[in-house]
Amino acid sequence: MSSNGTFTISLDFELFWGVRANRTLESYQDNLVAVYTVIPKILALFKKYNIHATWATVGFLFYDSIEEIQKDKPSTLPNYIDKKVDPYIYLDTLKPPYSKEFSKMHTAKKLISLIASTPNQELATHTYSHFFTYEPLKSKEAFEIDISKAIEVAQKRGYSLKSLVFPRNQIDTNSINSLKSLNISTYRGNPTHWAYSDGDKPSKSTLLRLYRLVDTYINISGHHCSKPKSTQGVMELKSSIMLRPYFPKLSFLEKLKIYRIKRAMRYSAIHKENFHLWWHPHNFGENQEKNLKNLEELLIYFQKLKDDYRMLSLTMEEVKEYVK
Repeated sequence: MSSNGTFTISLDFELFWGVRANRTLESYQDNLVAVYTVIPKILALFKKYNIHATWATVGFLFYDSIEEIQKDKPSTLPNYIDKKVDPYIYLDTLKPPYSKEFSKMHTAKKLISLIASTPNQELATHTYSHFFTYEPLKSKEAFEIDISKAIEVAQKRGYSLKSLVFPRNQIDTNSINSLKSLNISTYRGNPTHWAYSDGDKPSKSTLLRLYRLVDTYINISGHHCSKPKSTQGVMELKSSIMLRPYFPKLSFLEKLKIYRIKRAMRYSAIHKENFHLWWHPHNFGENQEKNLKNLEELLIYFQKLKDDYRMLSLTMEEVKEYVK
């Protein structure tokens, strides 16, 4: 890669749009509202330890209100065959007035401004509508229109988006082929290991879920460090490990989880590769203190790797520039 290993953090910032297809608002609202206290705390840690991070943000979050989203739909909608996953059908069911709490679970203009004003943070796109590329569509051009809309909405607010994280890590060749023409220069790919290479398929088996859970605590699949590579003129920066949230019933395994991540970070620093950690801000909504403590422990460990091996903290876009 170069003379240094690199450490990249990307966060999938999506609020209810990211969990709507498989959770009810009522069952998850505490986590979603808590994002408004979690993100400032994460940013404070990043600032304290000089961490560069990428915030892949759903385009709907750039608005002030749900009414604004409803009035500013793209010209062509995805028209998913499975209506349950279609966010525009959900949008059509929403009727004002909306409570402040309800709006906060769907829009986040002020939080985006806070992220953008914090040093060394990159705003990226998580598509406009939390787009599912694995779902059958009636509209083939919908993905490009969706990304174009995300870029347009961000630009109107003074932000430039150069990196992309596919929702649910659902990556397909046709979508990648269109990124260069949209001026997206970097995307987060999946590890090559069979348990992670396909992202989150709708048909993900119980056995696969169990394998991934065990792999969170015991390294059975590898470190998943990688070197960036160009795909169709766009840089692919593969993910390494998801920082899973603290789970009280498995709290006795927390040290193993953190140790597993540290070992992968160290491997990356020694072998001059990229270690790419990711999670969702709403994952920290419950057990905030425990989750933030785990994060800080990893950031402190990065400082050691920085001192010992000259490891660098870089955003997704900065990795692309560094490799150049």
